Amino acid sequence: MRLQEKKLPSLNLARKSGGKYEYIEVFLPPKGAGPPLHYHRKFEETFETVDGELKILLANEEKILPPSESFTVKKEEHHAFLNASDKHPVTFRVKLTPANNFETSMRIIYGLAADGEIDEKKGTLKNPMHTALALDMQDTRLVHVPKFIQKFMLDRLAKKAKRKGIDQQLIKKYVK
Repeated sequence: MRLQEKKLPSLNLARKSGGKYEYIEVFLPPKGAGPPLHYHRKFEETFETVDGELKILLANEEKILPPSESFTVKKEEHHAFLNASDKHPVTFRVKLTPANNFETSMRIIYGLAADGEIDEKKGTLKNPMHTALALDMQDTRLVHVPKFIQKFMLDRLAKKAKRKGIDQQLIKKYVK
């Protein structure tokens, strides 16, 4: 999970849609990238470029989305995204269907970033429990990390964090 901006992206609250979907608007600077190749089991994502060009990497192909074009990544489909330009920023929207705890996780991640809980060199959360919780809330599975490690390490860390009430502490601090 990489975090390049400390500014919270624009969000459309899932509760406004009755849980049917949620929107997030993302800004990536030139050469900026999102998380590494990953997938989600519980929702699909529709990417739509607002300004600039977004590159979506799939298992066997690349898609370049100019402004106003969209592309849907299905559940379980391996993907990553990045700014297609090394000179201009890109702004894009992602519609997640159905809504998942994505908004909550983003508010927590950006809150932690604002509090200095990001490893600036790596662009990742410093606390492994926070990372595990964020990945769990986003239903994100990383392609390059073996499944058994994700199941036994990240899933267990997320469960341990929940048992300790860390998820509720983060929600109380950054979401409510």
